[in-house]
Amino acid sequence: MSHAYPSVKNDKLDLCFSNGEFCSIPKEYLKASNKQILNTFYSSILSESSNKDLVVGIDPLGFTFLNLDFICYVGLITYTNEVKRGKYRNLGKKYPLNKFDLEYLKKKISFEYNLLNFKEYVPIDILTQNVHEIRGLNSKIAGNIDRIMKIDSEVEWEAKFDEQSESVKKIYVGSRLIKFLLDNVKFYQPDFFKNLKIKYDQSFVVHRSVSKIVKIYSNDFKKGRADIELSGSLSKSITGEKEYFEILIKTLIENALKYSEFPKRIAPQVEISESKKRINIAVKSYGRAIPKTEIPYLFSKGFRSSANKQLREGTGMGLYNASQIAKHFYANIVFDSKDASEMDSINLAWNVFTLKIDKSMHVIK
Repeated sequence: MSHAYPSVKNDKLDLCFSNGEFCSIPKEYLKASNKQILNTFYSSILSESSNKDLVVGIDPLGFTFLNLDFICYVGLITYTNEVKRGKYRNLGKKYPLNKFDLEYLKKKISFEYNLLNFKEYVPIDILTQNVHEIRGLNSKIAGNIDRIMKIDSEVEWEAKFDEQSESVKKIYVGSRLIKFLLDNVKFYQPDFFKNLKIKYDQSFVVHRSVSKIVKIYSNDFKKGRADIELSGSLSKSITGEKEYFEILIKTLIENALKYSEFPKRIAPQVEISESKKRINIAVKSYGRAIPKTEIPYLFSKGFRSSANKQLREGTGMGLYNASQIAKHFYANIVFDSKDASEMDSINLAWNVFTLKIDKSMHVIK
């Protein structure tokens, strides 16, 4: 497993510097003239007597390092220490992609350390057995709630849902959210998306599926959640398996809800539109702006933006999963940020993820 950020480790009698998943090792670490001073410094940091607590500091080249037992991130530039560096002050200009918030890096190295040490390990056979049983039970619940709602076709789903009692709505939403959680498990199988074969012998109305997911999340059990605003109208159908498309939409909406946290919860917005060549579904959230240095990595496996201030760490797989599913619908996801700052201390914006579907690839017979 490669580390999230550039790292150093003891490789027999020498040190080995490696690129990270999200940024590369600065070239200064590979210069022969710096080898001796780096060997002396990091050999001490990586010695067997290293503290098990997280150690953070500045190395001889002026970069920030973070060491936790056998993991040592190097070649990073943190906002908090940058102004104190004197002659190293220009590192941020030279390596803008290596700049990260220190508190974010501390959380990232702790998460990676726990992951590699199986600190939350669950035997896979027990997990698989329980997931299988939960999936079967949930299918029975979902089937019965469909009969209670007397839904005979997708065409009448929206109207039937709106006329139900609050309790029936909650049961329906609960069964669908459980189904989404169970579906997420299979996305962690090696090469799942590479081996995924979607059937294109069926079609569905895009607006109807988007509206369903919006209603499900607007009726979620979480308190204090603002209703999601859906605008635009579309009657177009596309080919493919509707189930995977709805998982794709729910992932984008979940992502928007995570970033709609500050200064008060402002409802995420979902806008549907189309051009001559594309169907566009824009999912917008108002909150902390995603830093420009993080934008290239938003769809990378395991990456989590520092703009998400939730205490729950998550896996950083949501947008990666969404981008992989999108490919199977001849679509791609693009990110844009529309500045909305009203405070000097915090950069606020509308973070917009737009699903762009190529209409020419969905020929409805």
